[in-house]
Amino acid sequence: MKPFIMLLMLFSCTLLAEDIAIEAVKKHPKIIELLSTKTLAKHWVEFHQMDLGGECGFTGCKWRKLVSVIVTSKGGNAISTTTIALVSGHKPNNINNITVEFVELTKLIKDTTQTKQQL
Repeated sequence: MKPFIMLLMLFSCTLLAEDIAIEAVKKHPKIIELLSTKTLAKHWVEFHQMDLGGECGFTGCKWRKLVSVIVTSKGGNAISTTTIALVSGHKPNNINNITVEFVELTKLIKDTTQTKQQL
């Protein structure tokens, strides 16, 4: 019975981390400002996340999630804006020490891109 309870606690921490990552992004001032200019009647707002893994030690585990916020216009020729954030925190106390860092994607160097002919 004891291993089952430990497994259940570990599983609940993982679920909590996933909920916390998106909630932390939703509550960030940059996202609040972005969404305050977009009306829900004219825009779709989606939140997606991807697990980036983590590391464990004597004091607990650290998790990392990549969260994207996609805002799409409902009008013709729909325009989408994507904001990406790296969210990290600690288990078992997931609520404390959560960091949200916004990721800026830059143009790739010509040597790293492939053309249709190279594929």
